[in-house]
Amino acid sequence: MGIEMRVEAIEKAVPAESLFPSWRGRQPWRPRLQPATEALLGAHPGLQEAIAGLPFDRFEAAHGPRSSVFRYNEVPDEAAALPAGLPEALRAPWLCALLLWHIDRFEAVFARSGLDSEFALHYGDAFHRLLDQIGRDVAFADLDKDSFLKDLWLARVVMLPAFAQIWWPHSGLSARDVLRGGAGAAFHVFGRCGGRRPWLEGHTHDPVARTYWNEAGWGEALRLAALALPALPEAKGVFGTAWFYDPAIQQVSPRIAFAQDLQIGRGAFRFRIGSNEAAIANALATSAERRNRYKDGTYVPTDYSIAWSRRDLIGAYGD
Repeated sequence: MGIEMRVEAIEKAVPAESLFPSWRGRQPWRPRLQPATEALLGAHPGLQEAIAGLPFDRFEAAHGPRSSVFRYNEVPDEAAALPAGLPEALRAPWLCALLLWHIDRFEAVFARSGLDSEFALHYGDAFHRLLDQIGRDVAFADLDKDSFLKDLWLARVVMLPAFAQIWWPHSGLSARDVLRGGAGAAFHVFGRCGGRRPWLEGHTHDPVARTYWNEAGWGEALRLAALALPALPEAKGVFGTAWFYDPAIQQVSPRIAFAQDLQIGRGAFRFRIGSNEAAIANALATSAERRNRYKDGTYVPTDYSIAWSRRDLIGAYGD
């Protein structure tokens, strides 16, 4: 019994089934778990002993959720030192085993989350990807890699899988950014939304971006954020900060303007953050057109935030 039985019993159609042919949320993942664990242990002599010497509970006590608002990509020194104390060849395998341990505990953790049962399907899709990756190459498991930390919080059922974005529920808007956005931003954040923390924050996850970072994936990201909010009653709203929210994208890269078109004019509020090295590097990384425009001075990548109050997002994208 448990959540996996409920997953198989979810009879309602979910949009992913028609939108994304490669989505595997309906495919049972648990039969893959024990073989994956055995293969990992077999491929890395000494891993079983490393796990016995450094139990996962000990690491979790040093790196688990710490407060209502904190950064997903900040690993406390105490936690980082634990796997660092293992032989180098066993560090990545140990972290992969940690992921498998979390996935094995999914049913009980998900049952306590209060999330709509549809999310169990989307976690299942994520688990298939992680099982594939662990079988292919364990080197992705590294506490210094942003992408791995996102996967770890997904396996813990803290980050929320939502196609074009993954949602981090322990975020907040900085006072500096709100003030930088002017009176309109302050009124929206403090007046309409009720405060600057805690919020859901959207992040792009590179391992799934090729498949899901498209208009359909963005529509699902917003719908799923609205679906999650009833289980997160403290959340003031939902926001993201990115260079692709810049109004200039409408002219510079109109093919990706859907990321803002699905939000602006539908209840969201946009405010300027500013240009910085990260915004410039991210915007120029995948586009010769943006690189050329930056070089000739006709485009400067600039971060903007788009923020929704929980009421407005549910009104626009909720059932």
